[in-house]
Amino acid sequence: MLLKDKVQNCIQNQIPIRLHLGCGPVKLPDYLNVDGEYCAEDPEIIIHDIADVYPIPDNCVNEILSIHVIEHIEHWKIRGMLTEWHRILCPGGQVAVEWPDLLKACTFIAENPDSLISDDRRILKKTINSIFGNSRYQNRAMMHAYGYSAASMIRLFTEAGFSTVRSENNIYAKTASDSRVIGIK
Repeated sequence: MLLKDKVQNCIQNQIPIRLHLGCGPVKLPDYLNVDGEYCAEDPEIIIHDIADVYPIPDNCVNEILSIHVIEHIEHWKIRGMLTEWHRILCPGGQVAVEWPDLLKACTFIAENPDSLISDDRRILKKTINSIFGNSRYQNRAMMHAYGYSAASMIRLFTEAGFSTVRSENNIYAKTASDSRVIGIK
């Protein structure tokens, strides 16, 4: 079923619309789990390019959650994507984004230069993998396209029109280098 049909069904049945964007294999209950063409074989995932325009009405989505995805989107698409997310959110609706924070990773590397040649996977997750992505997947889609700090993400959310923007503790953190920003329309 297409995203627009799923959303229309939720609207007709007065079900809150919660989007889990860039879900990959992690499908959350009570969310419409959305990801790109590489997930096309999973019937539980709605296929849509999350950086593209959404074929749904303005002000209809209650919540957007995106975990470890924004770093995979080309930087030139981010402003338009956040503006589109703002458009589809209901007034008072919330976007939550978590990602490997570039500034935290660089700070750790500056304080621990040997971490770049570590064999410890936990160290690599906080450093090289936080910056570039993890090459063990051998898939370009899993490599990072850009990096953000909490301050830069807050600025992007503010520029996209979110009325309240704040940094919070991670809920889905994969490493100590992760950050979380909440934007409310």
